[in-house]
Amino acid sequence: MTTLVVGLGNPILGDDGIGWRVAEAVRAGLDDPDVEVLCLSLGGLALMEHLAGHRRAIIIDAMATGAPAGTLHRMSARAMDELGARHTASAHDLSLAAALVLGRELGLNVPDEIQVVGVEAAPEFEFGEVLGPAVAAATPAAVRAVLDWLKRPDTP
Repeated sequence: MTTLVVGLGNPILGDDGIGWRVAEAVRAGLDDPDVEVLCLSLGGLALMEHLAGHRRAIIIDAMATGAPAGTLHRMSARAMDELGARHTASAHDLSLAAALVLGRELGLNVPDEIQVVGVEAAPEFEFGEVLGPAVAAATPAAVRAVLDWLKRPDTP
């Protein structure tokens, strides 16, 4: 498989489940053997290990940048302010950028092209499987953003 789609988050923590929701919707609407879709809870080294071996990847995660809840963010992983993404950085692990550097130094084939689709989450998460209204309303646009990116040609 050449492309990896990763939904990050916790599906029982309200808005933090947006990454999983979007990834599951993408999986349901996709029929492409070259695309693998995963739902993960951890970033950093754990995420980097899943990225290894793919030519390109897209990560979907909840973000906290101070924008209104439901705001859709699209950017390359290189341009991302990692403090805004919930799971690509961790106080107990390496940031995504540091994990990718380490993976490359170890000789792992990690993708050069990594995109991030982030959905601004409400500042406080509550236990439950229900997304807040603004984040739920942003879900179709996030799914479209991922599917549109997947339609782009995979260039080496």
